[in-house]
Amino acid sequence: MKELQMNMIEQFSEIYDEWLTYYTKQKTTELPASLFTIAHEMKNPLSLMKATLQLMEQDCPLSFSPKIKLLLREVDRMNQLLNDLLHLKKVETCVFKPVDIGSLLEEMQLLFRGIAEKKKVRLSVYSHKKIPFVYGDEERLKQMFINLIKNALEANEEGGKVILSARFKKPNQIEIRIQDTGVGLCEAQQGELFRPFYTTKKEGTGLGLAIVQKILSLHHATITVKSRPHKGCTFIIHFPIHHNT
Repeated sequence: MKELQMNMIEQFSEIYDEWLTYYTKQKTTELPASLFTIAHEMKNPLSLMKATLQLMEQDCPLSFSPKIKLLLREVDRMNQLLNDLLHLKKVETCVFKPVDIGSLLEEMQLLFRGIAEKKKVRLSVYSHKKIPFVYGDEERLKQMFINLIKNALEANEEGGKVILSARFKKPNQIEIRIQDTGVGLCEAQQGELFRPFYTTKKEGTGLGLAIVQKILSLHHATITVKSRPHKGCTFIIHFPIHHNT
């Protein structure tokens, strides 16, 4: 019976990967509404699978343990992607108010300080004092920064740097930069970065930067990337002043 249950979970994982492969091949930044519906409907079966595997792990002979652990990792992987997909849909709802970008960058520095110190990466913030507030959704902007800074830290090796900066750029823009000294990106990679499901990581879902771009689009902001292989990467964000208060 337990072997049958594990086979069913493996088959579900194969179907899931076929479903993911189909959407990965779509050369578009817009995802169909049906995809979010499917993602929502898959959450409950995955929760049931995880609970079943955890019970099996307690009762099964030791010989089954490696396979169960592998399947649990597969379920966690599938759950992470579904969570990111649903978050991509969720960011469409924003509550706008004045946001202090300088303070938000300092908050990000505090949030990631422990991770940076553990990796022995220097995390710095440089912000001009007289930057106008951004008119935006603070929670969505936090998520945008978290995704970008997390990527920057992951791209760095020991001794690397991540620099967060914000400045007023004449005549009518606020410019924010997230710069790292990591592995960098080739031109082909840069062209695909914001496409849903595209990733350069072994365990990435490929939705983090799609979420970033969606959030910025809702704030009438733009994002570009400058990079070369082995020369680090800089993400440049521009907020137009006429959308700020």
